[in-house]
Amino acid sequence: MVPKIDWLTIRTAATAGLIIIIPSAILSTVLIGENGSFAWSALFAFLILLGFFVAGFGAGRLRSDTPMMHGSIAAMSCYAVVQIFGIGRRLVAGESINPVSYPLFLMIAATCGIAGAVFADWSARKTARMQRQ
Repeated sequence: MVPKIDWLTIRTAATAGLIIIIPSAILSTVLIGENGSFAWSALFAFLILLGFFVAGFGAGRLRSDTPMMHGSIAAMSCYAVVQIFGIGRRLVAGESINPVSYPLFLMIAATCGIAGAVFADWSARKTARMQRQ
């Protein structure tokens, strides 16, 4: 039997991730631009990956029966939302679009979401174990 996707959980968890991702993406675009330092680029990349992790963690907490599936979908949803606006901005600005990179970054987002969901599942199991003792 195929598990049913809980879209309310996906939306809630993705919103939590986007609260971190959107400001980080905007700040990185404004502050770093094309000639930014490696330290700033690494900081904003970490914050964006953290946003994907948070989306996965939230989905994993809300759906303990299928945490990894919901975590990966929530993180990929965050990525899709950000990329829709990013592609639109690039098209308006007349910049080039590199579609080859999108599947790679989508898988990175999914991996971060799964990691967040695994952490949520682990922490829930640990809490349940401690409460039984």
